Amino acid sequence: MRAFILTLFCFGPFIVFGQSDDFHREIMDMMTLKGDEVTASVLYHDVFPKLQRNFASKQLDPEVWQALAGDESDHVRDYIEQGAFAYRQFLDRDEVATLSTFYVSAPGQKYVLDQELNGQEQKAVAQFFKSQAGKKLLQKSDSIALALDQIKKDWSEDLFKKKMRQLIKGGYLKN
Repeated sequence: MRAFILTLFCFGPFIVFGQSDDFHREIMDMMTLKGDEVTASVLYHDVFPKLQRNFASKQLDPEVWQALAGDESDHVRDYIEQGAFAYRQFLDRDEVATLSTFYVSAPGQKYVLDQELNGQEQKAVAQFFKSQAGKKLLQKSDSIALALDQIKKDWSEDLFKKKMRQLIKGGYLKN
């Protein structure tokens, strides 16, 4: 019995963390509507100049860099999966659904893209931020941003290390 409890205690958090439920997928969909995939893609590509500086003397062929960047969609998906936890801490399912509805609307898209809003769109955005979900988003935006910043930092560092290992395993560090 002790062994079972110890096993459950040791591996339980990993099992729970590794699972992606419907609510988590809904948050990921909301993040996609909000443009977080684009943010992750930019972050992904920001890693390569750093890597290229480390390997500048090796004069690697462009094909090596292209091959190394071939898994962008997998890493972007990983970022979105991790980032969903930042929202999950502070928002409930109904609030996420309301956010998704807002972000899919024309005023929501213009708001996210920081585009100029006409009078009617400004009213729609103002009305959203008067809703329970809008108020909660404003109230928790700093906390969500801090959590996302930490996730971005960790994800970017991990990505850099993975790409560095790929280059080393590929034999590109040899003198």
